[in-house]
Amino acid sequence: MKKSARKNLIILFIVMLFPLTSIAQTFSIEVTAGALDRVHTVVSFHLPDDFEQGNYLLIGDDGTESVLQIDQQNRGWFILDELSAGDSKQFIFSKEFLVSDQSALAVNYLMDENTITINSGEGSVLSYFHGENNPPEELDERYRRGGYIHPVYSPSGVILTNHLNADLHPHHSGIWSGWTNTEFDGRTPDFWNIHQNTGRVDVVEESLNRENGAVFAGFSSKHKFLDLSAPDGPVTALNESWVVRVYQSGAGYHFFDLEVTQTVNSDKPLHLPEYRYGGVGFRGHADWDDPDNAAFLTAEGLGRDGHGTRTRWTHIGGHSEGELAGIAILGHPSNFRYPQTVRIHPDEPFFNFAPQQMGAMDIQPGTPYRARYRYITYDGEPNIELLNRLWNDYAWPPGVTVTEVD
Repeated sequence: MKKSARKNLIILFIVMLFPLTSIAQTFSIEVTAGALDRVHTVVSFHLPDDFEQGNYLLIGDDGTESVLQIDQQNRGWFILDELSAGDSKQFIFSKEFLVSDQSALAVNYLMDENTITINSGEGSVLSYFHGENNPPEELDERYRRGGYIHPVYSPSGVILTNHLNADLHPHHSGIWSGWTNTEFDGRTPDFWNIHQNTGRVDVVEESLNRENGAVFAGFSSKHKFLDLSAPDGPVTALNESWVVRVYQSGAGYHFFDLEVTQTVNSDKPLHLPEYRYGGVGFRGHADWDDPDNAAFLTAEGLGRDGHGTRTRWTHIGGHSEGELAGIAILGHPSNFRYPQTVRIHPDEPFFNFAPQQMGAMDIQPGTPYRARYRYITYDGEPNIELLNRLWNDYAWPPGVTVTEVD
């Protein structure tokens, strides 16, 4: 059947279901798989008209129904269940298709005074400290902070991250951001090692913005990199924004995105000399502090010897409280110096993509530094085929064409 005829049948089907719908406000989406097989793939696109934020009925050319989520930026999102390489599929949606019942959102958040926890289905995926943590007695007030993700969970609820470990690197906080070796305005603040008393990263109060949905739940938040070594008191060297989206879980895995944007706070650049770590870090579960109880794997098949190599993704996993689980961290092709080099600690469960390993870099006034990562969590051993497929989806998403139906 020709596409035009198929589209007309879909429209007829819609009119039968929604006789009061204005066809002038109906849109067609054509999704093309490209060269890759698509399974549970996130599809996103800019809308050609202003829509109310919310969830909308989406009808496929085979009559199946799914949900389109429209976010606060007037961008549409949905999960493409399956589409073979080389194929395309059409969908129809309308402004009239807004779903008013929000009682059973597939992805949602819960908040308390200090954390926001995002759930997919009945399981928690992660928590983020939008307020302050609560350090143990062994740690002083320098470690009281927010602006990081912990815990992160596997689908069965195994905790994969750690923070405030008084015995080993208490400045490592789940998934967090910081630069270590820096030069700013003639000084050398260290925003990573907060115990050095020259720098730290804090949440900007009341900067949290959040949303629920059928496709994802997430938040945006702002942080400030404080230079504590300035002679007249703390100075904000960098402004940072985080955008986190936790998606409807796939078969046997959770997944979420972190987008980081950093801008200098004045006309002075932040210089980052060559160094082995810094950027967005990951600290694994305390049980993984035993190097015999944790393993790394890069996309090229390397373990801990993958330190300093360039790679698309890296797995870290092991037994947490007796249960085997892991997480893979995927780098996006738009990232600076992609594929970025990695820091894999020789003994500890610490990892980060570290582009400054390849040489000095700068964050200049008027030129934001951006980094994008996708995190996949799972139980058991890593599935290499699955991780490669998920990276392909992340790096090379399906094509989307949106047109208004005449």
